[in-house]
Amino acid sequence: MASTAERSDRGLLLGAALATAALGAALARRVPVGIPGEWVWRPNQLELELGPAGWAGLALVVVAWFATRAGWWTKLSAARRAAALALLMAASFAMQVGLLNATGLPWITPGAIIASPVATTYYSVSLDVRDPAEWVASYPERMASLPYHARTHPPGFVLLFVGLRRLCEWALPQGSPALSTIAESYRVFGIGPSATDAAAAMAGAFLFALIGALSLGPLYLLTRDLAGAEVGICAAALMAAMPSMLLFGASSDQVALTFAVLTLWLAYSAWQRGCPVRASLAGLTLAVGLFFTLGLLILVAWLVVWAGLGVVRSANRGAAMRRALMGAGAAALGFVACYGVLYVTLRYRPIAVAQAGLFAHRGVTTIEVARSYWKWILIDPVELAIFAGLPAVAAALWSVRGVGSTGLHTFLVSWLVTVAMLDLSGTVRGEVGRIWLFLLWPVALAGAARLAERPRRAMAIAMLVALQVWQTLLMRGYLTLYDIF
Repeated sequence: MASTAERSDRGLLLGAALATAALGAALARRVPVGIPGEWVWRPNQLELELGPAGWAGLALVVVAWFATRAGWWTKLSAARRAAALALLMAASFAMQVGLLNATGLPWITPGAIIASPVATTYYSVSLDVRDPAEWVASYPERMASLPYHARTHPPGFVLLFVGLRRLCEWALPQGSPALSTIAESYRVFGIGPSATDAAAAMAGAFLFALIGALSLGPLYLLTRDLAGAEVGICAAALMAAMPSMLLFGASSDQVALTFAVLTLWLAYSAWQRGCPVRASLAGLTLAVGLFFTLGLLILVAWLVVWAGLGVVRSANRGAAMRRALMGAGAAALGFVACYGVLYVTLRYRPIAVAQAGLFAHRGVTTIEVARSYWKWILIDPVELAIFAGLPAVAAALWSVRGVGSTGLHTFLVSWLVTVAMLDLSGTVRGEVGRIWLFLLWPVALAGAARLAERPRRAMAIAMLVALQVWQTLLMRGYLTLYDIF
């Protein structure tokens, strides 16, 4: 006769499967994800080849099962743990590549996503940059005349594509007929890339996907420090199959995801060890991330909430407050040092850029695009749950009573408070499945907390990952995720 624990596990898996099946049925019936008349994810109209992505998803399930077997992880050396994490990253990256190549011409369509001035404008803007130093120095004055994405963000992504284009120009043959054909096909977007520029667009798509997959490393380290190594590998396995990360492989939001996880791990590691060097590295990492996207400003609020809760829950609040203030001071030094170097070398003015970018974002959100406030307050969390993965959300809700680690509990509460504040602010109304990519991953941590205690956790996690993969393939099949025209 099944034990209470086994019945509970079966209930979790049944609930996760039913939720995924219900989503699939809703997508098949063209039930919109979003608010009709304001913003919805459009139905897919294109033929797809999802076989390679499916095989990569199967590999991800196998690696997740292998890595999360009870009692196995703690016996491994550091090198073998790193190898297992690398396999998770590789499988997650492979599925992203498979999904990027699912439509159109394989290995060419991903570059078209990058080259499109509609899907993202950073690449097309980079084609006009002749002198990067002069361009960055005058960036605050240029922002108002730039296309949407570049107008609301710092110059980091544009410079990244300038660097990729120059690297491809140096490393690749100029007269390649295949690259010339691809470059000619990209002219449909109204841009004029060279053959090596076309190669840079393709390289950029796969680079973003790889950077997103690499976020599993700092995620494991953060969860390990919060709740133990076994919870860490379970969280990494769930995170590796997060639909948002898998579906938006060619999105610049993958970079924001990795910088967010890395910053939070460095900050907590500095808090744990009372290490000012790590605190300064956290500040430096946040500063570099903010050179790419102003969205990471939410991390400042998140860190304040997290530190405040940590101080309140400490046995010695005075000592905890002093440690928090010392860490904040060290982080500020790393932050200021980064922008000091950028100012000396490129005359970059972060405050002017932030003011112009936030003003432009507010104008687009509240004036150019009229979207309801209260409707999106309710819909955004629903979309968050869908793109984080309904199986992982089911596991997180199932694990609520099992989050025994004080550190993990405090972290998750700080995350919930931060997401609630962001939602109530109304600064993002729609498309949060992509825009909030850097905020979705704590769902995996919450889901792993109780699963890690189960003796048969490997099978449960493998089935949850399989359901996550299934949901991802359903979403890719029924939704248009990149508007390139």
